[in-house]
Parts: sequence; C-alpha cells; structure tokens
Amino acid sequence: MKNRNLLLCFPTIALILSCEGSRLGRGIVYDNQTKIPLDSVMYKDINESFFFYSDSIGNYSIEGPFGGCISECPDYKVEFTKDGYKKKIVENPNGDIILELE
Repeated sequence: MKNRNLLLCFPTIALILSCEGSRLGRGIVYDNQTKIPLDSVMYKDINESFFFYSDSIGNYSIEGPFGGCISECPDYKVEFTKDGYKKKIVENPNGDIILELE
C-alpha cells in the first residue's frame, strides 16, 4: 500500500516541479520634464522580434520569459523608444518609466 501511495504522489510532485510561471511588467511611460504620460512609445524584449506600443495614456504591459515555479524566472531586458527621446533599456520593468528628451 505504501508503494502505491508513493507512485500516486510522484506525478503530482513532477507536475509541481515542471510548471511554468512568468514575470509581468506594467506601468506608465512619462516625459522626464513635463511628467506627462507618453503615448505610442515602442517597447520590446531585446531578445524578441515583436514589439508593442504604449496606449493613449502611456500604459505599457509586457510579459517576461517563462521559467519553472521552483526556480526564479529568468531576467529580461525591455527597450523603450520614441522619436525625440533617448532610448532606454530596463531590466525586468515593473512600474513607471521615465524617458528623457534627446
């Protein structure tokens, strides 16, 4: 009976150890001087080819790479760009981003 219970526990433990999780970063992109939210700021994970834009009130949201639940999720870097502003790269963004004029 003990061996049967052990065999039933093994799949559950394997499932927990292999599950996936990710990081989610979100916030608002602001102008450094005016503190006004910036729309249409392009942002992307520097290791990926797809990109997104902040919405009309500066909101951004990006999901980082997946990792196992037991270990920490891997770090990722996100590039924020907009014409007239300096490019900014942020590791694991989660919160407001400030862009400076060029």
